[in-house]
Amino acid sequence: MGELTGKVAIVTGAARGQGRAMALALAGAGADVAICDVGEARMPSVGYALGGALDAVAAESAALGVRALHGFCDIRRQAEVDAFVGRVAAELGRIDILVNNAGILTGNAPMHLLDDETFETTIAVNLTGGWRMSRAAVPVMIAGGQGGRIINIASVAGMIGTPGFGHYCASKHAMIGMTKTMAAELGAYGITVNAVCPGFLPTPMVEHTAGEIAARAGLTQEQVYEQYLSVAHIKEPISPEQTAASVLYLASEAARVVTGSNLVIDAGWSAT
Repeated sequence: MGELTGKVAIVTGAARGQGRAMALALAGAGADVAICDVGEARMPSVGYALGGALDAVAAESAALGVRALHGFCDIRRQAEVDAFVGRVAAELGRIDILVNNAGILTGNAPMHLLDDETFETTIAVNLTGGWRMSRAAVPVMIAGGQGGRIINIASVAGMIGTPGFGHYCASKHAMIGMTKTMAAELGAYGITVNAVCPGFLPTPMVEHTAGEIAARAGLTQEQVYEQYLSVAHIKEPISPEQTAASVLYLASEAARVVTGSNLVIDAGWSAT
């Protein structure tokens, strides 16, 4: 089938956007996929309904000829994380790749005006959730004795400051630091740990936030997007398929000695 045939990959936040594209790319390369997302009833602040989207991604993945396991999992809750990872290990037999993609972007205010809930929820999902998933999956990878790949989806916001989104920047800067530390800790087991840092990527999450900003500022959503693109040197948005391609590379044999790195896909945003 493909280079990843026989591998098992977990992708969090896989119902839409980047997560969906990553799950399909991994499945297209032959990996069995285990995908999860949070139910909107438990986190209405995501701003869009997941509905049957997760079911659809699982069906699309299975149509590519691989096994596809899916379920809701709130990565803020260790018991749910442990249950999902345990199910993957039991039903699919191993874990080779973990893509910590799940994240939120909500709220827009200077740091000194942010409320506790917005800041703490952002950290809990974007940073602590990835740590919880890694903590559950790494022992399975080590026990398998075949190494592994952990790919953390950070952001260009993990490399620069973005006024109004300090809580998001804090979570993504910390994710990059966690990535480098885990790379140093897990290299002896043949497990690589890398981060992907996308720039402006109009996923449903970003569309929702841009809509809120536009409404407050009296702008159209397209004008907000133009502001985002104004800092890039290539004036086009990143696509989910482009970030998925980077995940596929980091999961491949070609990247077996790439670890502790940040793969930046930001149209030059962070260059200056």
